[in-house]
Amino acid sequence: MTQLMAKPVAKAVEFLRQLSPEVPSCAVVLGSGVNVLENLTDSQSVGYQDVFGIAPGVVGHAGSLSLGRVDGRLVAVLRGRFHLYEGYEWEVVTLAARVIAQWGIPNLYLTNAAGGLNQSFKVGDLMLLTGYRDLLNPELKDSGLLPGIKGDPTPCINELTDHLSKVAEKLHTENVGFRNLQKGVYSALLGPSYETLSEIEMLKKLKSDAVGMSTVPELQTVAGTKTKAAAISVITNVWSPDEVMGGHEEVLEAAKEASARLDKLFRAAIISH
Repeated sequence: MTQLMAKPVAKAVEFLRQLSPEVPSCAVVLGSGVNVLENLTDSQSVGYQDVFGIAPGVVGHAGSLSLGRVDGRLVAVLRGRFHLYEGYEWEVVTLAARVIAQWGIPNLYLTNAAGGLNQSFKVGDLMLLTGYRDLLNPELKDSGLLPGIKGDPTPCINELTDHLSKVAEKLHTENVGFRNLQKGVYSALLGPSYETLSEIEMLKKLKSDAVGMSTVPELQTVAGTKTKAAAISVITNVWSPDEVMGGHEEVLEAAKEASARLDKLFRAAIISH
């Protein structure tokens, strides 16, 4: 795929600071079909083309950045992301995360649509990432050295993940219809095709609870910066030896149904943090 010209990080940050002199309290990146935090107060939206110089091309990724308020707190909602499987280089895939960190946003909530490997999961569950395995790093794929294969998963537990966990537990206690938040390890593969049976068996042996094609680049990018990150997978299908996992349309539909619960979680987390 021909690489499109993206704006330098400094240019994108300058554009956003002109759009909003106030730094948002948090940013939320939405994965395939995930739709939350609509109808924000005092909201304004701008296309990715204007912010980053490029726009995502995958169905379910709107490619817009919205600024608005939740109970007075300014938030930035990024509807869509760039993927390695689209042919983008690492610098493009991590562009939004680098802009968020340089803009000075203290909290980053990442979302993705993921296939469930943990047999206790149900379609529509929300899984808080407690760790991840990197099976897509382009700097290592040609050498055959994938760090995610050996050793323990990379942990991603911090003040923000603890906060989400506590908020979810409170919502589950107070709301009969709010499912308990699952927790687990997410493995990121390059894609774009869904996993083969052999890959699923490998991931199960690695004790992965869910699998997808994103999120790890953003987590790695903001690690070590002043931006704390927490990630949630929307479980859009669950692997079973007796069933064939669905395709992209099924993923989008399942993500849509789970978005209402995720919206409640994010709003409560933003207001109480």
